[in-house]
Amino acid sequence: MGSTQHPDFEENFLLKPSKVDDLFKFLDEIGKANKMEKKKDEKVEVDLSAGVTETNFLVMERCPQGTKKPSIKKSSVQSSNLNQMTFMRQIDVTPNQRNTARMERVRVANNYRRLGNAEFRKPNYEKAIEMYSKGLQYISDTQVLYLNRALCYVKKRAFKRALIDLDYILLNLDERCLRAWLIRAGTCKRMNDERGYQTAVDNARSLNPSQGKYIDYFLDKVRSDF
Repeated sequence: MGSTQHPDFEENFLLKPSKVDDLFKFLDEIGKANKMEKKKDEKVEVDLSAGVTETNFLVMERCPQGTKKPSIKKSSVQSSNLNQMTFMRQIDVTPNQRNTARMERVRVANNYRRLGNAEFRKPNYEKAIEMYSKGLQYISDTQVLYLNRALCYVKKRAFKRALIDLDYILLNLDERCLRAWLIRAGTCKRMNDERGYQTAVDNARSLNPSQGKYIDYFLDKVRSDF
């Protein structure tokens, strides 16, 4: 009687060599061969800094042939040249030339100050702030422009921004600046900061003892209209 077993259930393939195993062995052999070729191509790197100390910094060996030298980008070279040229120009300028250039910047800054004052009187505080800020782009160490701009911020009720300009004057330009201390006192008063107000008044009096009458006049004005 012939076999009635379905062909899908035949297990004779278990006794034959596996083609899948042969394929994996073949791929493994290829991988090992590639690794061996890479090792042959790799060259031994020479540490040229070996033996270099603070007192012995001479390199006694050449770079092996085929070693790439570090590349220097053209942009970094150009930037370095530009910085060097700018530095040399600053050295070449004489004191008279520097003074003339500063006087020209002062003239432009004063023009912006006058334009700002005109806008302040209109009153157009936003435009005045813009004019004073442009003036500060030319001369950044002038108290007047910072003071005028701070007053504009006070009028706009931007009190914290006004304090930034006032503190810049007191910390970087003139710690005794009477107007800066008094405007700061008025600003703190508007912010209901009694401690800051009193500190500003005390500093104004101690740093400017001969200006007592003006300080009293200004403080009266602060109480009525500032």
